Amino acid sequence: MISKKYALRTKLAYGTMLTALAGLTSPALAQQGSGDQASEDGDIIVVTGRLRGSSESIQDVPLAVTVVNPEQLGAQGALNIEDLETLSPSLVIDAVAAGPGAGAISLRGVSFEDVEKSFEPTVGVVIDGVFTGTNTAQLTNAFDFQQVEVLRGPQGTLFGRNTIGGVINVQRSRPTKEFGLRAEATVGNYGREEYNAVFNFGDGDVFGAKLFFSDRAFDGFYNNVTLDRRTGANNITSAGGTILIEPNSDLEILLTAEVTKIGGDPAVASLSQTGEAICGIPTLTLQCNRNTRDDLYTVFSNTLGDVDYTEDSYSARINYTMGDLTLSSITALKESDELVIQDFDGTSIPFFTTSRAQQYRQFSQELRLAGDFTESLSGVVGLFYFNNEYQLQQTTTLPTGFGLPSETDHETKSYAIFGDFDLELTDQLRLSVGARYSKDEKEYTRSIFAGPGPLLALSNADDWSQFTPRVSLDYRFTDDILGYASYARGYRSGGFNGRANSPSSVAVSFDPETVDSFEIGAKTQFADGRVTLNVAGFYTKYNDKQEDVVQATPPGSPNPQETVTLNAANASILGAEFDMRAELFDGFTITSSLGLLDAKYDDFFIDVNLDGVQDPGEDASDRDLRRAPDVSFSVAGNYELLVGSNGTLNFNARYSTTSSYQTTIVADPGNFGQNDPRGLHQSQDDVSASITYKHSFDDDSNVYVRVFGRNLTDNRGLGSALPVAGLFTFGTGIAPRQYGVTVGFDF
Repeated sequence: MISKKYALRTKLAYGTMLTALAGLTSPALAQQGSGDQASEDGDIIVVTGRLRGSSESIQDVPLAVTVVNPEQLGAQGALNIEDLETLSPSLVIDAVAAGPGAGAISLRGVSFEDVEKSFEPTVGVVIDGVFTGTNTAQLTNAFDFQQVEVLRGPQGTLFGRNTIGGVINVQRSRPTKEFGLRAEATVGNYGREEYNAVFNFGDGDVFGAKLFFSDRAFDGFYNNVTLDRRTGANNITSAGGTILIEPNSDLEILLTAEVTKIGGDPAVASLSQTGEAICGIPTLTLQCNRNTRDDLYTVFSNTLGDVDYTEDSYSARINYTMGDLTLSSITALKESDELVIQDFDGTSIPFFTTSRAQQYRQFSQELRLAGDFTESLSGVVGLFYFNNEYQLQQTTTLPTGFGLPSETDHETKSYAIFGDFDLELTDQLRLSVGARYSKDEKEYTRSIFAGPGPLLALSNADDWSQFTPRVSLDYRFTDDILGYASYARGYRSGGFNGRANSPSSVAVSFDPETVDSFEIGAKTQFADGRVTLNVAGFYTKYNDKQEDVVQATPPGSPNPQETVTLNAANASILGAEFDMRAELFDGFTITSSLGLLDAKYDDFFIDVNLDGVQDPGEDASDRDLRRAPDVSFSVAGNYELLVGSNGTLNFNARYSTTSSYQTTIVADPGNFGQNDPRGLHQSQDDVSASITYKHSFDDDSNVYVRVFGRNLTDNRGLGSALPVAGLFTFGTGIAPRQYGVTVGFDF
């Protein structure tokens, strides 16, 4: 563990570094409101996502948001939205091996990683206005992005679905209505092959269509010595189309259909140690008590995992303009089938293997009216309906070879009304007020093994509602300086224990959790707009925090213990963020971000013996919150050099560092009050670079070649870890050095 004194020196060092850069340069990576559509007008980044009826400069919006364009992602050979991590302050994104395309996303220390579909993400991923209801398939391909916005803090008065940590808002490209083709191919080490294409056509006026295709394969970077092969492969293929119809200037219709297939073999490393049940088996001596750095990449699983995931998604978006107001309807449907087979114990013997087959469906309908209601009042008001349901059939194979079956049938219905308005009090002073009322209804049936005969089917149902306000006040000191202060409450619904193994746990639901977020910030520009520096300071009070805890089961249960979700904790998070972009001279730009966090539990009670009293040894308040690093910092430079009359060379280099953070909340076997040290994601430095040559033709078509390298210093270590009830512990590693070549064109 890094001492507090050392951590403070580290924070001060990075703060001094950022201040020095800001003094030399000029920023623009920016903080900004969410967007349905965004563009860059010269040197001014504008968005329309706050739905105020007209475009707003990023510097005029009193919200902490980082805007990322596709060039920034492309320059680092991006795979998916996981690569946003180093481009936004206070953002951590780790892949979750147990879920196809699943992400463990943390924003400002508010995190979530469970693959059970009964839980809602704390940080929402919204793609073209459609909320993804689980963390499965969140890590979407980055090729067809038009712009990505990372909104930090509770969201709910602008977006259809409420989230307590923030939103990653992805806008993909729109049909151009003109004939055009953009395509690229990438090859790299570890068997990476990727092919992407977007084809546009239309009549140039009323009708346009876009067809898109993406296929990526990756062999994985684990060496399985039991199976004598490389493991950890993943592949994702998606294809679809979007139709745009604009019969007149007031009506716009967007229709999208897409199919996504995810496959691979999820791999985990053995992190088990003496004292856990699996390490009592003599043949596994060399597979226990291993380190969490280089050892992670040699694995022993006797079973090759398998992922088979297919998702069909459809959406219809209609915008109708009525003077200064726009009425919008967003209708969306997602359906998926999923099978994941995984050897979780990570050893060379059959000990704990699961087969999880799931069927998932979500439907959402959003209706909103937005724009200028009067000369001084603008905003948005909306209605939202969300329904999802899933069925899970799971079989866990134990060391005896016995398969322990269970089934879950779960449904959620959610209703909301929300609004957010700006009132111009004076030419310089603006008041923003928002509110949301949410109601959630859930019901489920959990069927568990309780001895010979059919599964024991147990059911439960519950509902919750919450009013969540938001208010902010901003003042325009000069044309280049905006200051603001805000308060917002976030709400995450209650629910049921999808992994319950006892009737008593099925019969009890857990309550909602809330956050109260207080924030002050400033949007500033210098040097005629060539330098942008946006800062924010915040305090978050986390109430009734939902935590996974391991507890004993009542006598007669099929297992002696189980993992359940309880409102076991309260926490406080204090932080500061800096976003900047600077154009030092023509062709040379620096972007940088810095996030500082001080996150701690106020109280965390785990009732180990279920007596309802906090006995000695049940206080977990000294544990660290998951994925809440003290420091996250990145700086990137991009230099564009003209080559002849039609060519450009782009040199891009990025350095990022993240201080150590915990990935598991499970206790240290020798100290109940501390996190298991095997779950510590060590401090990580990353150096990435690319060189791109682009040749432009007179007809505005282009060809380009890019050579890129990621994690060039080949840092290795833990990505995540999970101890399982004293039986075993498994983990995953961060991706080692990667490099490759991309060739593409557009016309």
